[in-house]
Amino acid sequence: MTIKYMDEPHWINEPDWLCSVEFLAQDDPEAQDETAETIGHLFGYARMTNTRSLALLADAHGVAYEILFSFHSPESKAKFLSLIRSNQDLGNDYADDDLMQPTIEEIRDARPLAVVLPEKVMARVALVAIAVCSSNPSGLPN
Repeated sequence: MTIKYMDEPHWINEPDWLCSVEFLAQDDPEAQDETAETIGHLFGYARMTNTRSLALLADAHGVAYEILFSFHSPESKAKFLSLIRSNQDLGNDYADDDLMQPTIEEIRDARPLAVVLPEKVMARVALVAIAVCSSNPSGLPN
């Protein structure tokens, strides 16, 4: 029997993480677009704050995805949360209620967004993130 040893991902020991669970219902294109826009905003804010973004399929049916964020400093985390709070569609409720600490197993299993998210969803996420970053290049809330 051959045993394959896999190195831990290089982000496994990063100390400060947040995670959001997003639902991408395949039978509801409008809801899927709204979720892709939410993920796009989060991804854009992550890019603006030099925050690592990863994803993980959270269920076997391909509906729930965990979006993980790793912060290199308390300042980048505060800026990321401030950007979320300044978004009228996300706001304080999202920052306070929808973000949680991922487990070490979730961090270990997470991969780049483009590897995990469906291609169509990732395309929309990327477009929204580009729009977010270009409309607010300083990364400061409006």
